[in-house]
Amino acid sequence: MRGLPFFLAVLVLLKIEIIVGVWRYNNILEDENLFTLHNAVFLKYDGSDFVEWEYPECCNVNNKSSPNAIMKCTSPGFQMVKPLVSSPEEEEARYLFISDSFFSFIWYAVVPIDRGSTETSAKKVRMWIIDPEQAYPAEINNTALVPSTQSRYITKHFYNNGQYPVIKLKSKQTHLGHFQKDGYWEAVIPGDERFNDFHIYGQPISFQHRFVIDGQHTFYWPEPAEPNGEREVSLRLAPGSPLSLVWGTCELYRGLLLSDTGALITKNAFLTSEELMVDPGTLPVPPEGYFTVDQAALLEDGIIFRIDDALYWRDNQDRVLTEHPQLPTSGVMGIYQRTCCASNYPVQDVELSSLIVWKDNLLLVGPKQLKNPGRENFLKIVLKVPPRVTYLTASFGSHPASLATLVMYSVPGAIPRNFLTSYNELVPSWITSTFMTKFKLKDIPKGPFEMRFLESADASLLLWNKETILYSFHNDNEWGEIRPFNASHLSAAAFGSKIHQVALDHSWNMLVKMENNILFYCKVGMHEVVRLHKWMEPDSRMVLYLNQKEQINMLTLTPEGLHVQKYPMMMETKSAMKGSYHDCPFISFEHSMNTISYNMDKGDQMVQWAQIVYPEGKGVHVKFLSNNADLLYIEQKSHFEGVNSVDTVNTTFIISQKVDYSDATSYTQLTKKTSGIVTLELVPNQIGNTCNLPMSRISHFNVGCPPNRHIRVARPWGMPCEMHSLTNYTILRSVLRDPQQDDIVVYYDWEKFGCLLKTHYKNQFLPSIDLYDGDSYVRNVDANFIVWDRFGRKDYSFNATMRQVACLRESQTWISMLTGGKSLEEAWGPENYRTCFKVSPGKLGNLDQPYEIMNRSSKNFLTFSQVDSATYVFNVKILDPNYSFCDLHAVFAVQTYGITIPKYQHLTTYVAIVFTLFSLCILGYSYCRYVTIFRNLLATKRHKYE
Repeated sequence: MRGLPFFLAVLVLLKIEIIVGVWRYNNILEDENLFTLHNAVFLKYDGSDFVEWEYPECCNVNNKSSPNAIMKCTSPGFQMVKPLVSSPEEEEARYLFISDSFFSFIWYAVVPIDRGSTETSAKKVRMWIIDPEQAYPAEINNTALVPSTQSRYITKHFYNNGQYPVIKLKSKQTHLGHFQKDGYWEAVIPGDERFNDFHIYGQPISFQHRFVIDGQHTFYWPEPAEPNGEREVSLRLAPGSPLSLVWGTCELYRGLLLSDTGALITKNAFLTSEELMVDPGTLPVPPEGYFTVDQAALLEDGIIFRIDDALYWRDNQDRVLTEHPQLPTSGVMGIYQRTCCASNYPVQDVELSSLIVWKDNLLLVGPKQLKNPGRENFLKIVLKVPPRVTYLTASFGSHPASLATLVMYSVPGAIPRNFLTSYNELVPSWITSTFMTKFKLKDIPKGPFEMRFLESADASLLLWNKETILYSFHNDNEWGEIRPFNASHLSAAAFGSKIHQVALDHSWNMLVKMENNILFYCKVGMHEVVRLHKWMEPDSRMVLYLNQKEQINMLTLTPEGLHVQKYPMMMETKSAMKGSYHDCPFISFEHSMNTISYNMDKGDQMVQWAQIVYPEGKGVHVKFLSNNADLLYIEQKSHFEGVNSVDTVNTTFIISQKVDYSDATSYTQLTKKTSGIVTLELVPNQIGNTCNLPMSRISHFNVGCPPNRHIRVARPWGMPCEMHSLTNYTILRSVLRDPQQDDIVVYYDWEKFGCLLKTHYKNQFLPSIDLYDGDSYVRNVDANFIVWDRFGRKDYSFNATMRQVACLRESQTWISMLTGGKSLEEAWGPENYRTCFKVSPGKLGNLDQPYEIMNRSSKNFLTFSQVDSATYVFNVKILDPNYSFCDLHAVFAVQTYGITIPKYQHLTTYVAIVFTLFSLCILGYSYCRYVTIFRNLLATKRHKYE
């Protein structure tokens, strides 16, 4: 019995040695959309025992005895193809799915180099249409700057039929192409110092009953590489190590490939690459002449290497390998770099971590840049464990703000137990998962472990060692081990080879690559993997790379250099599962939630839809998963339709934020409690390995103030907007709210106050307020608002009283709100606003007071001074507590005119005063003369009688 395992092992090794032939296929552009009746399939066999190709009658092969042949088929469907060999072992047969799609033309795009342009200047994109089967080699190799004769002919026909391309950027901006006389369209797009990534789509127009495939195009603008210096040495993995690949968290085109022969770095998704070397600086160079690297992490401003148990820094600028003072120099057991970009996660004023480091008894996190003058420490401690606890691995979580670590707790005399704990960076707290407790101790695999969480509304993860993969989906509600068919674990199904890499894309596809290059496939959420056909030789040094176009590339390192090959994953999975029990429970599934983040303010409402089509009786429906369901109100409506044994369910999801903030006892606390980030996920309740699923399945909803949301006061129709026509103006102390000893002089700030809105002093003025997100207009504001002059003048009023606007009780006023020494800015706002249109017990109050609250639809207006033309600088503030999470306020200025002062008004006054004084003097003199004369007459008469 002891010899049986040895005998089986020998057989396995012999089988590996026997099966040395590998055959592959591709089309002329290596595009999976082009496996159609209109395009040829190139067959290639690598091996010395090839005889001929076996293929169906509906297909033609130019030379079936050649290991490099071209096949074209006349009938759609699965076509069985395999090479016949002279060795005893037969080669695998593939079932190539050839479609009868009408989409066979391709958009070609090129950005000609403009020597006079800068890195950030706008770029001109030339676009035309090519037929891959008749295109020139320059067009196939993406080096053509002008269309070929055939392509110009095809493009001209499409143009005459009304075709035109539209470029859609990642920012959702669109740019229309304009046709040029040279036979191509041209569009101008914003420049970028690193790359341009966009989609081209056209109109549904055909030529010869064939349409154009929408396509994604990426152009890179990497800086020219500096030559390596004489002192620079290489970086390598330990001898015999499999390839290791790391890429930029938000810059997938930046990648670092580590091997035991050196390191290759790319800035254009491995279109080109160069050897990465470092200047040792003051570090001693090891005797072998290179540094042996265990792990690496790509930050935005440099690269971190783990060498032995220390972290070293290589800056992008000086390229010197150093012991950075902010990096640990001992005890480091592992590092993990974020694999999914978190820049679209709508968290504000918080920088999420991009790197996890575990050492000794500490777990630390760091941001995406090491160099930051305003930061003392790059790494921050988030967890400290006692000596009995050991870190096994760590990863960022399903939610961008979360991370998790797997630890082992050891007690003398007891079996060590593993625990998974998670941490939230926004609400710092640790939670222990029940994941590891669901397995029996004997079923838990041994380390070393790797872990990766899936992007999901519910915490979902994959945990694997060298032999098997464990999974936990939907907050530990589904768990188990991912196994292949008829095998205990993955390693057993791969002839004892170990797991090398687990690759995931955004369409739920998972590829497990073994060290002998055997591939397994499954949809995320399934517990059984399918072994795919052999694509690479077992001894090839290969690693999988997912580029920005969501394409799986195989990076193969050979003595001649790095070879990059696109892998037709969907064709391979269809072939491997042909005729098996792997059926999809639905026919199609699509939805409208295709944006990574949305903003939900108070009162906002959003409608999303999902449609699923499935065979009758399958009972498939759409699930709406959420991680913070209490922040949003989701109303679901479904419409069912069944035709010819096919059922269709159309589901509408009405998403809104419904909370009444009026009369809140603590407005600020309530807004904090009801705001946050909600992650929603649309998924079918049943999936299968053969299902086609959309790339976008989750979206983050920012329930709170949208970024850059503000209000502006619109200029009324017909009112001129004058700029820089005023330097300063004077406010008389008699019209100030707070008495002053002197008049005040206001220096007008044009940048802050904006244009002067001029109006006649007799006109009634109602500010028209618009809501903006950045420079994008959103809508008119229909909420209540208040205004006040920011410099304290009071010679304006409101034309309506509380009674006239139908108040049911005395309304709030500035006099009633300005108590306790509060300023105008803080005295009155959404936090303490109370409407007067609700009946309250008690005194009705004086309803004949001016109503000082305004609204777009009300009849309450501002009236200005009737004595003197004046300039007012108003603050405006939204008062309605149910309108927005934002503190919406703005400034606007109004200047009145129309009050005329007569030219000689002051002169007349002076003349009147002088005339009055003169008259008084004459009257006084006359009085004195009269008294004198009268006294003289009396004296004369008295003397006469005497």
